[in-house]
Amino acid sequence: MTIPRFWSGSSCRFKKSADMNEADHHASGAMPRRPHFAVGTRTSLRQVLWALVLALTLPAVLIAAAGFYSGYRAEREATDLRLQETARALSLSIDREIETSEMALRVLALSPHIANRDFAAFHKQAQEAGLAAPSWVALIEPGGEVLLNTRVPYGSPLLHSRREDLFRKVQETRKPQVSDLHTAPITGQAIITIDMPVILGDRVAYLLSAAIGPGIFQQLITDQRIAPSWNAAVLDRSGRIVARSRSPEQFMGRLSNPVIRDAAAASSEGNVQSVTLDGIPVRAYFSKSPIYGWTFVVSVPSTELAASFRRPLFWLLVLAGCILMGVFLAAVLSRLIAKPVDQLVSVAQALRTGREPGEATTHVLEFDMIQKALTEAFSDIREKERHRNEALARIADSEARLRLALNAGHLGSWEYTPSTGVFVASPQCRANFGRGPDEPFSYDDVIAAIHYDDRARQAEAVSQALQNRSDLHVEYRVVWPDHTEHWIRISGRVRMGADGGLSLVGVSQDITESRMAEERRGLLLHELNHRVKNTLATVQSVAAMTRRSAEQGDAGAWDAFLGRVQGLAKTHDLLTATQWQGALLEDVLKNELEPYQDTMRQRIRLRGPKVNLQPSAVLALGLAIHELATNATKYGSLTTSEGKVNVMWAVTPALNPPVLIVEWVESGGPLVKQPTRQGFGTKLIQRGLAQQLGGEIKLDFKPEGIRCVITFPISNVMVESDETGVSVERYAS
Repeated sequence: MTIPRFWSGSSCRFKKSADMNEADHHASGAMPRRPHFAVGTRTSLRQVLWALVLALTLPAVLIAAAGFYSGYRAEREATDLRLQETARALSLSIDREIETSEMALRVLALSPHIANRDFAAFHKQAQEAGLAAPSWVALIEPGGEVLLNTRVPYGSPLLHSRREDLFRKVQETRKPQVSDLHTAPITGQAIITIDMPVILGDRVAYLLSAAIGPGIFQQLITDQRIAPSWNAAVLDRSGRIVARSRSPEQFMGRLSNPVIRDAAAASSEGNVQSVTLDGIPVRAYFSKSPIYGWTFVVSVPSTELAASFRRPLFWLLVLAGCILMGVFLAAVLSRLIAKPVDQLVSVAQALRTGREPGEATTHVLEFDMIQKALTEAFSDIREKERHRNEALARIADSEARLRLALNAGHLGSWEYTPSTGVFVASPQCRANFGRGPDEPFSYDDVIAAIHYDDRARQAEAVSQALQNRSDLHVEYRVVWPDHTEHWIRISGRVRMGADGGLSLVGVSQDITESRMAEERRGLLLHELNHRVKNTLATVQSVAAMTRRSAEQGDAGAWDAFLGRVQGLAKTHDLLTATQWQGALLEDVLKNELEPYQDTMRQRIRLRGPKVNLQPSAVLALGLAIHELATNATKYGSLTTSEGKVNVMWAVTPALNPPVLIVEWVESGGPLVKQPTRQGFGTKLIQRGLAQQLGGEIKLDFKPEGIRCVITFPISNVMVESDETGVSVERYAS
């Protein structure tokens, strides 16, 4: 079970701060403050009017803009299509011009004069072939010897041709080859050559070469009557300008713009935004000839294309001006409408702050009626607020007293409605279950937090309380999110709601400390009983052995008994200081040997790691050290001023099982003789250490001093060891 939150924190039905503020307002005669809504959640009347204007004008603007843009796009697409078709038609004309010259060479290649080697007659025939001027024809042997050239009279001496690569390609393919624009080596003119193989039999006997000037392509551009502001150009396969409508003599032979070359390489036709070689931004439309791969380009200045957009832009601006005029009129009208609204708002603000509103008219009938209704309602609201504030003040005082009482008892409140499963818990109740004040905490979380063994008891207690309409009292363990275990006491009572539903209301309290204190008391009583029995057994054993010694004539038996009881008492004092949680071995040794130490602290030397002994080991070892010290003061090294005692101890974790070794070494005293019988002290040491702790005692009566080595398992004597890695040899010989 857990506890609701309606008595404290943000879950209170009425917040104290709000109640006090309202009480203050009531005392001062002012209206209580109302909730303040964020400005961002409201829309002003002016904004609504502006939205209305935009709702009416924006669609018209969008439709008009779409229409204007559609017209612009249609005109742009028509222009693109017309120019693209022009470029495509002229690229086909380029193919026809080159193909015409190629056909003339094919006819000449079939001339019988070549087969008869009547080169003079063939020279005359080639001159009359009708090739477009300026052009000439040459007949060349495969080895490069030029037999004739129509550019000069027949028989004139001719230079040897050096186009071996071209000759080889023509012989291999047996197809005509058309070159790009290049410069003739002899005349220095820009020409295009068409090389036709002359096949006699089954071999290429000669190469018929025609040199054509770019004038025929320049004439092709001239015949198109390109607009003066436009530019047209013929490009060979390498993108070099063969002919151009503007300044052809300046740009012939130069490479065209890289943008056009790249576009022509990627596609057979299209258009790109570019810049002419004379620096004019243009839209270039190109088409590549399908046969010879030459390109015709038509470039239109970008300014002319942009001019087609000016007309729709003008009308769009006219429409925008009309809209701005409408917006201005809407602003005037919205002000006329919003002014009485603002006046009505000021009346409402005055009522909210408790001031009497003015009686100025808004000049709008409906708004004046609203203002009158608000003023009349103000008086009724003010009276109701006064009664409400008085009631809230009484509730706040009652709640404050209840909250103080709950906090004083560290009680957390809760409420559980079984029919709906709703569970409400206060911050202190949540804290009792290890939850934060803002963490989600349901009844299922309560059940999950209860220790598994206590859930049945809790469920039975809740069921009986609901069935019998009786009080709920139950204690159980809960497990916090950090896995710690706590005890909770739950008290509750059944409550009947206004709707007839039952709920449980009550408080929770963390009783972990009281439970633990009770358990500790039980453990301490049990431990005290055990310790007293052990101590009495030890005293009984010492008394019995002392009695036997006295019966045998030992005159100092009674003094020895008193000394042993006093040593046992000192050891008890040491354990009491640590609440019987054990003691350090070094403290046990100092407790017994400190009375025999000299001022320079050289007579008794203690050396060893930090070892925490169990309480039973402290008693047994303290009694053993007391016997050794007593023997040393009577017969051993502590009987002389030069005598010394070295006590060393070490932990040996490497052995199986690990053991604790304590070594007692005397030196500087009288000569030691081997005893003829086992004394009372030796029996007491062996019985206490061997029987109680499972230890082993080795006594060596060397002449120079007694050496005693005590060994016992660390599991029987040690609580913990901080220096388990120290070797035995370091402390014991």
